[in-house]
Formats: sequence, structure tokens, C-alpha cells
Amino acid sequence: MESQIHFKEINSTNTYLKENFSTLADKTVVTADIQTAGRGRFSRQWISQKGGLYFSILLRPTKTDFIANLTQLMALSVCRAVEELGGKPTIKWPNDVQLKGKKLCGILSEAVATQQGVSCVIVGTGINVAQSDLSHVGQPAISLREAGIFIDKNMLLPSVLNYFWQGYEDVLQNGFASLREEYKKRFPYLGKTISVKNGVADATGTVTDISPAGALLLNAGNGPKEILIGDLIV
Repeated sequence: MESQIHFKEINSTNTYLKENFSTLADKTVVTADIQTAGRGRFSRQWISQKGGLYFSILLRPTKTDFIANLTQLMALSVCRAVEELGGKPTIKWPNDVQLKGKKLCGILSEAVATQQGVSCVIVGTGINVAQSDLSHVGQPAISLREAGIFIDKNMLLPSVLNYFWQGYEDVLQNGFASLREEYKKRFPYLGKTISVKNGVADATGTVTDISPAGALLLNAGNGPKEILIGDLIV
């Protein structure tokens, strides 16, 4: 059973684990009611008002070949927990969870490296649970409450963690291949024309598949492209 640390308010649960990983046990979970400096991918601000579920997990994986896929495992775990409540979430590659076409959950994974290699991995997750006004977020967003799903965030967390731990060792050993089919079932963009922006090699094309490694595969007109990181724009 993982140990848990809770804060009423903190700058960032990910930051706390990055600063204290050397003294904390494997699988420590840190939760917070409010984050004052929450972060998303590409150093974006993650506004973490009261009513959301914000947590980060400290992991010391025995194998690090597939640690990038832990983010996708968490997205799938959130989906499964929401499905238990009657919701029909989808995944917006690589790791956003949507409900009714709006953002429900964001995930940020960070590896802490030393001269000896990867010391630990931190998987941070923010789920909109009970907020009633997300107009300040800057993109279409939704909470479970706004979707008509009422649950205490402290009841949602064990469900998400349960699904995560169920798949954790399999992902460490086999990577995205272990969850690929279940992930694709919740990925509604296959066959659709999208753009991917990452600031380096933006691309537009038709989504043909998600690769066995978890990359987005596009038919971009000038041949197939494999996209490893970026924002999917519909």
C-alpha cells in the first residue's frame, strides 16, 4: 500500500516530490486541495482551484525503458475510474482526458536524473471534480460535477490509483503495447485530420494509428510521420 501525504495548499505536488524524493519511499502519493504554482506540459500554468483532485506519485521503477508510457497509463486509469461512474471519457493524445469534448484531466510526468541514471519518476495528475466555473482555464474544460457526475474527490483517488497499480508492472516490462488496445478504444481521432504543434516540427495529416510505442502516426501527404511529442489540434 502506498503512503500518502496531504497538503491543504502547496505550490505544486510535483515540485514537492522533486525536492524531497531522496527521503521519501517508492509509491508515495502527495495530494493537495489547492496548488498555487501547478504546472502542465511545456511549463504551462495549471490553475488548481479548490474542488479539483491534484496528486503526484513518486516512482522508483526497476526498469526505465518505458517510463514515458506511464503518463498514458495514468490517462487510461482516469478514464476507467470515470467510466465506473457512468461517464464516457476519451483520450486526447498523448495524455489529456476529455469528457464531452472538453478537458477533464491533465497529466505531467517528470524524471529526476542523476549521474547514475534515472533516480525516480514523478507522475502528476489534475482532475476537475467539483468545480462549477472553469471559464478561467483558457481552453474548453469541464468538471465531473458539470457533467452530472457527483463524487467526493477522496473517493475518486483510490479508484484511479487502483487502475494505475494494476497496469504499472506490465507497462514497466512491456511499455505501451500492454495498454495499446484499451487506449485506442478511448481515442476518437483515428482517421481524422488533425494538426500537431510542438514548436519544432509542426505537422498536419490524417491520424492512421497509435504506434506500439505510443507515438502518433500521421499520413501527412508527403509520407507517414511518427510524432513523439506535441499538442493535438483538431
